[in-house]
Amino acid sequence: MKRYLWPTLIVGLLLYTLFPIGCANTSTAPQGGPKDTIPPILMETFPLYNTVGFPTQPGRKHTISFTFNEYVVLKEANKNIFLSPPLSEPVKTQIRGKSVVVSFPVDLDSNTTYSLDLGEAIADNNEGNIMPQYIFSFSTGNGIDSLYSTGTVVDAKTMLPLKQITVLLHPNTDDSLIFNALPRAAARTDAWGFFTLRNLAPGSYRVYALEDLNNNNRYDPQSNERIGFLDSLLIPERIMSPDSLELMSFNVKDTANCIARKSDLQLYLFRETPTRQVIKQSERPHDRMFYLSFTAPYPQIDTITIPGIMKEELVRQANTTGDSIVFWINRQTTPDTLQLYVHYRKTNDSLKTLVEAIDTLRMPKPKPKQTHDRFGNVIEVVDTVAKFDFLADADKVEQDGFIFEFAYPLRQAAFDSIRFSSTDPRKQVKDEIYTITPDSTNIRRYIMRPKEDLLNGYEYLVKIPAKIFVDINGNPNDSLNKRITLPSDEALSSITVHLQNVKGTYLVELVNEKRDKVYRKYTIHSDTSLKFPYLKKGKYSIRITEDKNENGLIDTGVLLERKQPEKVLLYRFGTDQTNESYIVDLPERTDLDQNIDIQAMFQ
Repeated sequence: MKRYLWPTLIVGLLLYTLFPIGCANTSTAPQGGPKDTIPPILMETFPLYNTVGFPTQPGRKHTISFTFNEYVVLKEANKNIFLSPPLSEPVKTQIRGKSVVVSFPVDLDSNTTYSLDLGEAIADNNEGNIMPQYIFSFSTGNGIDSLYSTGTVVDAKTMLPLKQITVLLHPNTDDSLIFNALPRAAARTDAWGFFTLRNLAPGSYRVYALEDLNNNNRYDPQSNERIGFLDSLLIPERIMSPDSLELMSFNVKDTANCIARKSDLQLYLFRETPTRQVIKQSERPHDRMFYLSFTAPYPQIDTITIPGIMKEELVRQANTTGDSIVFWINRQTTPDTLQLYVHYRKTNDSLKTLVEAIDTLRMPKPKPKQTHDRFGNVIEVVDTVAKFDFLADADKVEQDGFIFEFAYPLRQAAFDSIRFSSTDPRKQVKDEIYTITPDSTNIRRYIMRPKEDLLNGYEYLVKIPAKIFVDINGNPNDSLNKRITLPSDEALSSITVHLQNVKGTYLVELVNEKRDKVYRKYTIHSDTSLKFPYLKKGKYSIRITEDKNENGLIDTGVLLERKQPEKVLLYRFGTDQTNESYIVDLPERTDLDQNIDIQAMFQ
């Protein structure tokens, strides 16, 4: 006598009644008719759902069979079918008629409850309609573990939910298990970043979120995987029930039900800073310029020596973390080949410690750029002009100023020769006073700021004469005129935030809905009001970062030190607890004011 999944069969019969399927002539192609949009219906499983006493060792009964109402195909079974707790080898799948048979290549653990998630692996043979998620539970012991817990995984920097992240439970407080042992339970996140860890045994667990790039259910930092962890131990208390929303399968477009699921935990995924220190790359793209990059930040460099080049002839610029350094040679002639001796602390792979080392690098002069003259002769392209960008974004110039960014460091600069003037609505012209400040992080960048506030309705003109700048190649600049007018579109809107109870340093950013574009960014140290002007109709979020070490960066976490990344939060514009409350849909001609209590927000 066959064993049926009666609820599934009843649903299948209802669908059959609502969407009757005519008899098909197997010798000819179908002649029109509505397209089949119904996914396969699961009719039977063997053994039954929640069966106990499942054999632990491979054999004839060491399989699970899923039978459907039609022929099906498998789509990326190794990726989509997920077993919790996972095995050292992926499960095997085979199609037999209208059934999918799952087998286990290695022994199962004794007295363990398993959950087999079919994910999006099953589709009908004709139209490719994918069966909704189905999770089959069984036990190698005498009972079924029935505790569960839920949560959400988000990117630590953007706060966006992350899909297909593996969440792992380990029953030990030792973080080293995540590197070399399989978990006691696991789950994967959906498009909402939501996960359900089901069929859990009583106990306490360490919780990790893992971007498992090689699908081995272990953390491999050298594979550039991201990791997240829960600060405290998880002691699951919720008991599985058929009417629990968190245990049901929903289409990710079913916003109402997806939002209604309760999330117990929130995990922040981050990429750890590499610790293995070696020279990663070196290149000489120009005869007077070369650069070095290291695998880890803050390299310990004792000396960099170049025979034939004096230390005073090198102009050096490093990025914020020091792992990328650009050098310019400030002299008329340079050797055809640079030979560098880099004396620094390098990782000894066998000892896993930093040791003194000297790496020797050879950098030949790059081939000159060539072109053809009008007679077809090959000629060398020689730069004769000091190249620079003059950046003046009308939406941000009040905050950022007028930015000069040169391709090469300057030998001389006469910024006082620049004329900066304004023209008011009555066409009266006035010379404006300005200041020039070198950028502390980039020796090729300078910022010009007007002494007085810029005004709407005024036109501003920056006139840069020729030959007031000379770069290290000895090239002078061309002249440039740049006009700028603040936005005056009456349809534009603004957001003003009043920040209170500010104790420490915070980065405040206005970002777009996807949080991959920053409109304006401020650093604050005390209570203040910030205005985000000139905003077009659209959706925005306010992202605030607690900058504990005041370096202006969002510092990442360290797993073995149990150090979480610096906390990044999104301001809630609404009172509900959904992701939508982090977004404001700003209409035209609107000046929005918001009060933000920083201490309350970060507590």
